[in-house]
Amino acid sequence: MRWLLAVWLSVVLLGFGAAAPASTPPVSAGTSAADLTTMFQRFGDTSGNWLGADRTASVPLPDGRTLWLFSDTFLGRPDPDGARPRSAALIHNSAVVQSGDRLELVTGGSPGRPASLVSTDSDDEFHWIGDAAVRSDEVQVLVNRYRRTGPGPLDHALAGTELATLALPTFAAGRTRELPLGDKVSWGSEVMADGGYTYVYGTEAAGQMKFAHLARVRGTDLAGAWEFWTGKAWSSRVEQSSRLLSGVGTSYGVRRVGDRYVLVTHENNLMFSADFVAYTAAAPTGPFEGPHYLFSAPEAGAGHVVYDADLHLDLAQPGSLLVSYNVNDLDEAVAYSDASIYRPRFFSLAWPPRLSKKLPAPPAGVAALPDGAGTASVTWPAEGGLSYRVYRRDVTAGQTHFVRLPGEAANGTFRSEFLTNGNKYEFGVTAVDKRGESALSAVAPMTATVPPPPAPSLVQAEPDNAGKVTLRWAEVPFVQLFKINYRDLTAGSPRRPAGAYPGQSATVGPLRHGHEYEFTVVAVGGGGDSKPSAGVRAKVVVAPPPAPAMPSAQARPDGTVQLSWPAVAPGLGYRIYQRDATTGNADWGPPGLASTTQFRSRPLHHGREYEFVVAAVNDGGEGARSPVVRVRAELAPPGDAPTRLRAEPRGPAVELTWRSRATWHWVFRRDLTAGEQQFTREEVAVQGTEATLNNLVAGHEYELRVAAFNPGGVGPQTDPVRVKVSSALPTNLAVAATGPGSVRLTWRETRTDVLYRVQMRDATAGEQWRTDPYPVDGNKHDAFMLAAGHRYEFRLQVDDLTTGAVGVTVS
Repeated sequence: MRWLLAVWLSVVLLGFGAAAPASTPPVSAGTSAADLTTMFQRFGDTSGNWLGADRTASVPLPDGRTLWLFSDTFLGRPDPDGARPRSAALIHNSAVVQSGDRLELVTGGSPGRPASLVSTDSDDEFHWIGDAAVRSDEVQVLVNRYRRTGPGPLDHALAGTELATLALPTFAAGRTRELPLGDKVSWGSEVMADGGYTYVYGTEAAGQMKFAHLARVRGTDLAGAWEFWTGKAWSSRVEQSSRLLSGVGTSYGVRRVGDRYVLVTHENNLMFSADFVAYTAAAPTGPFEGPHYLFSAPEAGAGHVVYDADLHLDLAQPGSLLVSYNVNDLDEAVAYSDASIYRPRFFSLAWPPRLSKKLPAPPAGVAALPDGAGTASVTWPAEGGLSYRVYRRDVTAGQTHFVRLPGEAANGTFRSEFLTNGNKYEFGVTAVDKRGESALSAVAPMTATVPPPPAPSLVQAEPDNAGKVTLRWAEVPFVQLFKINYRDLTAGSPRRPAGAYPGQSATVGPLRHGHEYEFTVVAVGGGGDSKPSAGVRAKVVVAPPPAPAMPSAQARPDGTVQLSWPAVAPGLGYRIYQRDATTGNADWGPPGLASTTQFRSRPLHHGREYEFVVAAVNDGGEGARSPVVRVRAELAPPGDAPTRLRAEPRGPAVELTWRSRATWHWVFRRDLTAGEQQFTREEVAVQGTEATLNNLVAGHEYELRVAAFNPGGVGPQTDPVRVKVSSALPTNLAVAATGPGSVRLTWRETRTDVLYRVQMRDATAGEQWRTDPYPVDGNKHDAFMLAAGHRYEFRLQVDDLTTGAVGVTVS
């Protein structure tokens, strides 16, 4: 029932009136009220993402579009029968951009998980939207931050006013800065540029009364220095801001029309009024005259509540006022049964009104007496041919203007209800005939005597299957507000408040499954609080939630799978099960957990198919599982080549190093000395970022590359690096005769890990080169049994390389 916060912030004092709506003259320009009402009804039914909202401020944009700003907004689409789904998400503020007859929702968060356009850092705080103005390439929006103080729909408190910005033309939310305005007035009821200043109207909630306040900034920048109207002058001190008039809503409209300033508001001096009224003044600061009764909302006759008002002169037809208002219902079941209730309505009427110069005289001899039961008896001498209207002003509460009371004023008698004990009231009466309404009669004062109300009776507690208990009780005369208290008998916890509720019912919860609770109800009337009702008990039942609809599954390049599914109901957790369909494993295994309607799996095996199901979980346990969704896991090849590839010769090998975020790599090489044109991949993959290449040809120059790979494929290769393998050929080869038929061959080694093959030939005999069958280790070799007098030549072979030849004649 969080939506009730918006209703009751604007509806703490309201009443039913009998004024009929004025007709709109036929004109050719502007937008009609009926067209705007239909536009938002159609958007709520067909958009698929916007179900309804309240506040309804409009901001004309430089490119011809209109920005509509809303506070509490329900998301999703209506059920086939037009009901609002219980699973519909609620965010605390949003925007809708209008271009012609096309509307587009703007929120924060992401498409899969939308959030408030202007968010807070705490779940215990939220922003309700105020009015806004365009400045340069951004929209400056005043937002009021509220803090939750308890579980009930009225348990909240103003925490301050902040300035948010929306970039144009994208409407991306920028930085939100707190303004030094305190927590007494919710600023931003209206933002009006006029005469070199931007005027900002606000609302102060004081008990059961609401008062308008006024501030201004020079120019158009709401981030500039603010001044506050004290009732006589402007002051830079916010604590000196004074009250302009009573009876305004949280949102109301103020605009200059001709030579007068017109303030339009829902009639907030009475509880649950159907009326919208206007006040006029010669200056933005007032004093304001009125009220002028404009329109009586028909939705109140159906049992709904109406609240808030906004002026839309930029969209109005010439010579008329165009006003929006909001509708809701205090019965949660009714509000959810019809999604069309919680959407803005519009009315228009000709302005200024035409007044007759010949009006009946006001009645004389009006008297008001308390009857001791929280009511007042108002009497006057009645005349034939006239009807009468009764007005009242609560002097003690600071009410600045008289308000018309609902009901028939016949035969010169009237009963005024819902008074507050000890408050001083003033009553006046007007006479009405076909020419119009007279001025107000002389005022009749009275001090109310109101006893505390009786304790509510016939209290019933009806648990549902979702962990909530709905309490209902008999009507208590002259009482509109009730406090609920409860205690958990199963857990043995002490009694605690469950919040304050209007009407004759309240829904408390969710509570703990299987626990028994006791509830009491206290009536809050003009004479104070009643005694608690007799306790009533209920055992809470939480049925496991239904199965989610078919999830959607998307394979991601990192080998994970992204799942999303429609919400089953607010506040649920979810369990996500998976199994490998490729291997035929029938075991779903332990579930993953999610507190939202999205989940990302761990990395899976590339190319395998997996199955997923989702089950919602609440205090009653795990519900049925969703239909199975199947998806093939896909792992994209690495997208980047390794960097900083280095190659260093280390004897017969080459050491490679590189940088990479991947784990596995391939090394590619080609032998430039041998004239190879293509790179050849090494047979063994490398784990890590370094490798040693062996089996290279000494003295050859190579080009080397490295690429990362994973099960999805091989990524791009690095640029090649060149390296020359150290030569194993010795130097300083020499040969000398050592005796009859023998010689010694010596050399200087360049490496100590090499075996040499000695080649020789008898040059005198014209022999070809022949290789000694035994490799030689070291730096010398002796040859024997050579032919005396013959010249022999020698050389050394390493791999496929050969030294130059040296010769000696054998003795």
